[in-house]
Amino acid sequence: MKKIVAVLAVVLSTGVFARGHMNSSSNTGMQHNKGQMMQKHIENLTEEQQIEFNELHGKHMRENQKIMLDVEEINLKTQREMLGEKPNQSNLNKLIDEKSKIMAQKEKKNLEFRLQMKEKFGIEMTGRMGHTGRNKGRGMHS
Repeated sequence: MKKIVAVLAVVLSTGVFARGHMNSSSNTGMQHNKGQMMQKHIENLTEEQQIEFNELHGKHMRENQKIMLDVEEINLKTQREMLGEKPNQSNLNKLIDEKSKIMAQKEKKNLEFRLQMKEKFGIEMTGRMGHTGRNKGRGMHS
């Protein structure tokens, strides 16, 4: 029982810490800088290219938001399982596997998007585009 309570405390505190970090002023600054860097690269594109870039980027961001909602749903299921009287290790393992598959798909989509931006517009994006929070200053470079 003590182990369950300890694991539950870690899971809940991690979620609270992550949410707190995502709302911090330092993250807002990083997002602002990222936006400035993106604007700098977009200005070098023709008007038609800017429109296409914005459409592709918007689509990519919407897809990532949907994926992150799926991940959040799995996190909630994991927390519910951990709150139960007797958490089922098998169910928890399945949730972890499901989350891992989704995150792998997300990373592949991000890579595909970055390569597409480099090929179409000559914009080299590094890091994890569309990744909210904890981006540690990663962004775009040309």
